[in-house]
Amino acid sequence: MLEVVGLIVCVTLALLMLLMGIKSGQTEKQQVQQRISTLATPTARGVSQHKIFRQTALEEQNFNERVLFPFAQKVFEHAQAIIPTTSKSWVRTKLIQAGYYKQHYPQIFLGIQLLLTLVIFTFMITLSTLFGKVNWIVGMVISGVFAMAGVGLPMLWLVQQTKRRQESIQKNLADFLDLLVISVEAGLALDTAIFKIANMKLARMSPYLREELIRYNKDINFGKPRKHALLDLAERTGLDDLNAVINALIQAYEMGTGVAHTLRVQSDSLRIKRLQKAEEKANKIPVKMVLPIYIFLFPAIFVTIFGPMAMVLLETVMTIFSSLQF
Repeated sequence: MLEVVGLIVCVTLALLMLLMGIKSGQTEKQQVQQRISTLATPTARGVSQHKIFRQTALEEQNFNERVLFPFAQKVFEHAQAIIPTTSKSWVRTKLIQAGYYKQHYPQIFLGIQLLLTLVIFTFMITLSTLFGKVNWIVGMVISGVFAMAGVGLPMLWLVQQTKRRQESIQKNLADFLDLLVISVEAGLALDTAIFKIANMKLARMSPYLREELIRYNKDINFGKPRKHALLDLAERTGLDDLNAVINALIQAYEMGTGVAHTLRVQSDSLRIKRLQKAEEKANKIPVKMVLPIYIFLFPAIFVTIFGPMAMVLLETVMTIFSSLQF
């Protein structure tokens, strides 16, 4: 009986999928014909192109932009009173350092965090109280513990995104300073040199660093002072080395010293730091190899050395016991 029911369900689903495919094909054909007919009319060509472009832009918006992000933003607006100010500022800073600059992104992030926490808590308390054999108080405690994952997982993702972006910028920072030193010593101004480097098609240039340099050039073109643009660049990246370079540049401009000499000193300092970090990682390798050696290598050595000895000893003991029995 169950096999018959399953067969009927499968056949019904297959028919439904076939009908949906035929219907979607017909609708697509109708849309194509309608678009051709509208484009064929010269008077309505501009209006039809505008409507088609607008409809295509609306269709390209995914589920997150149409449903999830607005809903999460509304959740944040209703629950922002219970969120600490330090959490808001931390999330805003990390989002900027991760490359998400829009003002509503912190609200969306915190709203998704609240939604995820609420969903996990509701799921766990339903699972523990209705389908489990525990008290509702214990279920509340267990659900609260698991709901902390709704707070921790988005933060972990954000920290990983920020760290990946900072590592990419840090890796190419010394090469960027070398190019900047060469450009400044060749007679270019600092802003012009940064603009030239940002628009160079370098394979080794970090895309995140290129993005920050282009954003710096836009700030300069919009009339922002160089000092504030440089400080914003340091704040967006969150790198200590880049912050030190920018502070040295600002001090050089304020004191009237040579910018090229300051950049060369900072470039040499960055290369020394990168070499020291590489040596530090190399020196940590023997310490990190101790645990795998103890776990994987020493047992094999012990078996190889003491295995035959244990077998000979066991045979000797068995022979002695057999002789004593006789």
